[in-house]
Amino acid sequence: MFRAKSFKKWTSLFMTLFMILSFLTPFDVKAAEKTVDIQILATSDTHGRFMPYDYAQNVEDKSGSLTQVYTAVKELRKANPNTILVDAGDSIQDNSANIFLKDDIHPMIEAMNEMGYDTWTYGNHEFNYGVPTLEKVSSQFKGVPLCGNVYKNDGTRLAKPYTIVEKAGVKVGIIGMVSPNITRWDAENLKGYKVTNPVDETKKAVAELKDKVDVMIAVLHMSEGSEYSEPGSGAKEIAEACPELTAIVAAHEHKAVPGTKYNGVLLVENLNKAQSLAAINIKLTEENGKYKVANKETDVTSKLLYVKDSKTKAINYEADKDLSASLQPYNKKAIDDANVVIGELKGGNLVPDDEVKGIPTSQIQETAMINLINEVQLYYSKADVSAAAAFDTRANMKAGPIKKCDTSLIYKYDNTLYLLEVTGKQLKDYMEWSAKYYNTYKPGDLTVSFNPDIRGYNYDMFSGVKYEIDISKEPGERIVNLRKMDNTPIKDTDVLKLAVNNYRANSHLTAKTGNEIYKDGNLPKVLDKDMVNGAAVRDLIGQYIKEVKGGVITPELNNNWKIVGNNWDAAKRAEAVKLINDGKIELPVSADGRTPNVAPITEAQVEEAKVTKKADIISFNDYHGIVEENGKDIGIAKFVGAIKAYKKENPNTVVVSAGDMYQGTAISNLNYGAPINDMVKLLEVPVSAVGNHEFDWGTDRIAKWAKDAGFDFLASNIYDKATGKPVEWAKPYKIIDVNGLKIGFIGLATPETAFKTKPTNVENLEFKKPEEAAKEWTAKLKSGELPEGKADVVIALTHLGSEQDSKTKEITGEAADLAKADTGLDAIISGHTHMTVAGTVNNIPIVQGYKQGRGYGKLQIAYNTKTNKASIVPSYVDLSKDVKTLPVDADAKAIVDKYVKASAPLLNEVIATTDKDLTHDKSGASILGEWTCEVMAKASGSQIAITNGGGLRTSIKKGNITVGDLYQVMPFDNTLVTMDLKGSDLKANIEHGIDNKEVGWVQISGVMVKYDMNKPEGNRIVEMKLTDGTPVDMNKYYKVVTNDFMITGGDKYNFKNAKNVVDTNIPIRDALIKELKAVKNLSFNKVNYLSLGTASDVKTDTKPQTIYVVKSGDCLWIIGKRYNVPYMKIVELNKIKNPNLIFPGQKLIIPAK
Repeated sequence: MFRAKSFKKWTSLFMTLFMILSFLTPFDVKAAEKTVDIQILATSDTHGRFMPYDYAQNVEDKSGSLTQVYTAVKELRKANPNTILVDAGDSIQDNSANIFLKDDIHPMIEAMNEMGYDTWTYGNHEFNYGVPTLEKVSSQFKGVPLCGNVYKNDGTRLAKPYTIVEKAGVKVGIIGMVSPNITRWDAENLKGYKVTNPVDETKKAVAELKDKVDVMIAVLHMSEGSEYSEPGSGAKEIAEACPELTAIVAAHEHKAVPGTKYNGVLLVENLNKAQSLAAINIKLTEENGKYKVANKETDVTSKLLYVKDSKTKAINYEADKDLSASLQPYNKKAIDDANVVIGELKGGNLVPDDEVKGIPTSQIQETAMINLINEVQLYYSKADVSAAAAFDTRANMKAGPIKKCDTSLIYKYDNTLYLLEVTGKQLKDYMEWSAKYYNTYKPGDLTVSFNPDIRGYNYDMFSGVKYEIDISKEPGERIVNLRKMDNTPIKDTDVLKLAVNNYRANSHLTAKTGNEIYKDGNLPKVLDKDMVNGAAVRDLIGQYIKEVKGGVITPELNNNWKIVGNNWDAAKRAEAVKLINDGKIELPVSADGRTPNVAPITEAQVEEAKVTKKADIISFNDYHGIVEENGKDIGIAKFVGAIKAYKKENPNTVVVSAGDMYQGTAISNLNYGAPINDMVKLLEVPVSAVGNHEFDWGTDRIAKWAKDAGFDFLASNIYDKATGKPVEWAKPYKIIDVNGLKIGFIGLATPETAFKTKPTNVENLEFKKPEEAAKEWTAKLKSGELPEGKADVVIALTHLGSEQDSKTKEITGEAADLAKADTGLDAIISGHTHMTVAGTVNNIPIVQGYKQGRGYGKLQIAYNTKTNKASIVPSYVDLSKDVKTLPVDADAKAIVDKYVKASAPLLNEVIATTDKDLTHDKSGASILGEWTCEVMAKASGSQIAITNGGGLRTSIKKGNITVGDLYQVMPFDNTLVTMDLKGSDLKANIEHGIDNKEVGWVQISGVMVKYDMNKPEGNRIVEMKLTDGTPVDMNKYYKVVTNDFMITGGDKYNFKNAKNVVDTNIPIRDALIKELKAVKNLSFNKVNYLSLGTASDVKTDTKPQTIYVVKSGDCLWIIGKRYNVPYMKIVELNKIKNPNLIFPGQKLIIPAK
């Protein structure tokens, strides 16, 4: 017996030894430590969008609102209760938010309170109404307002620099700062306040917080990069200076940043007007009683959730009903306010209709709308000159009654009025800066175009002076003949009073740093700020109409400015206008889509358009029998509706199929593809490639489908072995005339068809090389030797696979190989691999439309009849994102209703329940695969079962299982086939299905297989034992069951050496249904028949085994040392997947010595 002192000594020695060994062995793995996932949800720049309504335009707008964001927040909170909700500012300005400033509680604040916001960082627009108003509104907020870099006269901060929020024992420090440029935009409102550098203030906050919290984030109303060269104005500057931060929520720029990193700090930013919600997930691990982010690269992730999809226009989140009800009184007040009639416009609209579609009239000529704005500014400021911009190219006021909301349409923002003193030179410099908006006119141009780097709201037009803009001259030399309204020339030394809004005054004209207009530092003098008691210019317009104009205005032009230097040919100009308006010439837009008309239409483009024929090819592939709408599968009714809608707008459109249309769902399978064939007929599909699954029910079906729906299957590389000629039930090509453009389609099947359908169905067919067939038929189509004449464009309509890297956009696969061959093809339509593909290989466009009607590929063809050359643009159109709003075609819906009704009695029958998800994704051995194999073995009386992962098409969810579910899982009518198979052949076939990139993973039961991925392909199995532990004898025969697809070489499995092969003719799906009906309540646990591991060298031992219960601080090495057994023996015996992960309370069997 040890004494206490001696015991302590031995304990100390043991711990020392343990610490030394911990540095020497890689398996010092403690029992799993506790982790907590903290979810940060963030909004910013919501700008008064408490409801899905644009009060300025007086219309519903579901693109974004807090009520919609709340729906997303609720879903995310339900998934993770450890959620913190923050806002990065610009909340109480715009969208009529100003009418609520004097209310007991502002609707934006009421919404944020009900949603449970933890913090609100002030944005620059929070200061638009003055600090006292901001303080009043922020006092209503139940969370914590943050603004650590604005100080009052007494030296105290306007709001807290940070706060601490605790979730699940984790303390999160949240720091809030605002852009230092608020002194530019609201200098008058910030008089008496000190605005400091946010970087310095954040560093202070970090220093104060670091010992108080487990993790720190910053919620900043600052752009990603710096503005106006102002030090500390960029969020990434804070990231660089404060690596202690885990994440930053940036704001202000109204741009989507799902996640980027600076100095290891994650940064996200939202779209404006509550159009998106940023979600940051932070995983923290407990170590020594304290939580920390173990790995910032892997444990901190983010994404943006969009209220409305920008491409498909689908609404992803509807408004929360309860919050909407709470905010309804405010909504009504804002709508009533928007509808107040303040006067009448007589004599026409303020902005005439655009002469050219896509070129806004308000940006290229004098309009009564800008004149009205300038007239108001001149009246209230008593200035000599006024400048104003069209904030929205669509802005207009229509003839008739004028409502308050109409003034918001022509003047969107809550800007106030400034009065500046400028010299004639300063005025001209300002006007030259504005005139940079136009691209320089070149001979041959037929339209005026805009600089893509300048936003329309930064193009000001002037009243009170006369001038011309000569766009044939370079920027800086364009303002000519500048004079007063009485035609007196304006001299550089003249002194004038200039009226502008506060944004233009502070951001551009009087900015002391980063001033693009007055680089010499000689700035205009500010005479007055926030005139008329700080009233918004928008409100002054309404006041002017009512009080000065007596409620009646008319469109008035001053004829004081125009564009000159665009000396185009009038006749050619007229041709260009017609072609643009007819949709035959498209005006380019900026890369970000925000600036229209960024390049001129030229005489050359007009001539080209006159000799250009256009057509669109829509292709769908691998539709796989989808009849009903289900999740992302949009179903027949909406698929037809979407394509018909496109064809209506684009009549020169052909719809084609790239194969695998019919096989795949219960309703389609039960009716042998009839509902899909009816859909094909509705879509007027003229041609289809032949997919591998078209053969699943035999070739007789292929010919019947084509006849019944009135289209042709195309296959130039499928030959009849008996005749040596192309098959009779498909054509090698077809020429289709689209508005005079002759498009030749060549059909190509994948050679993989030989082993990717039931091999006996194609045993008499030869699948020749696609490249050879393509080259042969392209030459014939382009030579004119065929009866139909010469094709202008030749497209390969194929069921060849392709894949596209999401980052590099590189396309690989069979279709890419075809493009690399010298075939003469103009484009390739791909299928088979269920991928989204749109790009080029070897300058040949390739498209693939994903799968199951969730989208389609599109080839936009423009063929020049003069040069005989085609320009083809590939793209992919995602329909699944817009599933809620896609049009429903009545005829297509009738097809759905007909077959659903006929199939319902069988498919809706509930045959059993499952207590867990039976998952399967073909990326490994699955629980569904194991259960299926066990049923196959039981139904056939076999010892071992083996099936292909690709034969199982989906998972089974927890709960009720219907007959229809089994048809979804196994749509193919494969049957059970038994055999006697030698151990060596069994091993070879299992080897074939281990991580097979071509056909997917094999699924097995009845044999325990361990494999090592470090070993070469085909030699990865390191151990094979029967379930009783007996090693598999390579020379012994075992009774094995598989399916009729694999027994004949499907997926390149090889059972040629098998004996006593018997096709039971029992469909596997029927065996599964029978089993489920028998058990009724399925409770199946994964066995791990196929697992990663090493060969066991421990013989079966009948000695008693010890059970050990894992304690906190344990690791396998220590436990093994305690019982004098290698820790890997414990891993093998207990089938521990991850030796680095054990849990307190876990029971382990200790191998006998």
